[in-house]
Amino acid sequence: MNHIRDGADPLTQQSDPTIGFTIYVHVYYPDVWDEMCGEIVATVRQPFGLVITRPPCVAPVALPDTPFLRYSQQLEVENRGRDILPFLKALRRPRLPVTDIGLKLHTKRSPHRADGADWRRFLCNSLLQSDTANGLLGHALLTAEQRIGLIAPNAHLLPLYGRTSINDDVITEVLTRLYGGERAPAVAMEQFAAGSMFWFRRSALDRLLAENIDTLFAAERGQLDGTAAHALERLFATIVEQHGQLAVGMENTTPIMMAQPDRLTTAELQSLIDSTLNRENPFSMTLSPFWRDNPRLLKLAHAVYARMPKRAIRVLRAAVRRS
Repeated sequence: MNHIRDGADPLTQQSDPTIGFTIYVHVYYPDVWDEMCGEIVATVRQPFGLVITRPPCVAPVALPDTPFLRYSQQLEVENRGRDILPFLKALRRPRLPVTDIGLKLHTKRSPHRADGADWRRFLCNSLLQSDTANGLLGHALLTAEQRIGLIAPNAHLLPLYGRTSINDDVITEVLTRLYGGERAPAVAMEQFAAGSMFWFRRSALDRLLAENIDTLFAAERGQLDGTAAHALERLFATIVEQHGQLAVGMENTTPIMMAQPDRLTTAELQSLIDSTLNRENPFSMTLSPFWRDNPRLLKLAHAVYARMPKRAIRVLRAAVRRS
């Protein structure tokens, strides 16, 4: 299997009609990727493509040792925008093999949380669920139901209420660049795919193929929130819905498939989604009532945190974990 850097020639195996989807993975932590490789080998039993993005500080990484991997590319990208901007850059590559169905993953470590590794495993295990025919459930649902454009992990399609105050300004700027100044304020934002891993329909994310939002992504300083990357995490489901498609959770996949969705109106399909959505997220960090009631103070506290030296941030994180 070949590996290439950004700007090199594409692989030759890009027109295989049996490839049903492409996995996009941003690899910042190679040791986490080693574990994820094993998860992919153990669960994926159908032809797929793989696009890996990685910053210059990460050397080319090993590929999943499986006959179902039909093509791969490794793109070296600037260390900016967390896993989000590299994902957008990969989607925009004009000569990449294209499948409309994709799976977005990244080597999520969440070092500010003691349960960061467990959270990453939960997200990946949910998205890599198989059906009885050894196909992946997410791929099966997107293939069967064209009205669905995004599938979040189990219990990770969450309400946005109380989760945007730090990001209000940058969210508004992103929406303005995507939809124009007049339409942006009218865009309804009700839910988001937490963790920024999800199945998706590429055509539903067409808005993100333009490069007019790239300058909003700040240099990496270990920010926990308030950046364009955090804003886009909260906007993927909104962008899909603005495209006219539905966002669902992995817990919705089996009920929808069992209901024979081609017999359901869109209103009936949405009702089924709402009634089978799991709203008990085991990894959600709820905002205290004090911060909910005082969003300006929350923004001020975050602004102070964002300007702290990295060493001070590490000390603060260690103290929080010990408390």
